[in-house]
Amino acid sequence: MIPPDFLALLRCPMDTKREATLTQPDDLHLVCSRCGLRFPIKDGFPVMVVEEAELPQGCVSLDKLPCQQKTVY
Repeated sequence: MIPPDFLALLRCPMDTKREATLTQPDDLHLVCSRCGLRFPIKDGFPVMVVEEAELPQGCVSLDKLPCQQKTVY
């Protein structure tokens, strides 16, 4: 498990506003609370490379992530 104080410092690289948090649902992944990207943990280290992350279910590409959609007012 990633220590909570270190986990609190990490941010999803796709979250330009830095509002999302990361959770660790298991020993093998970190998940972004905003877009749902699942980042692998390899040898105890989180791999925060977007191209290495798993897309959330139902999302077909990085540009379709919720955090990448423009909000129209």
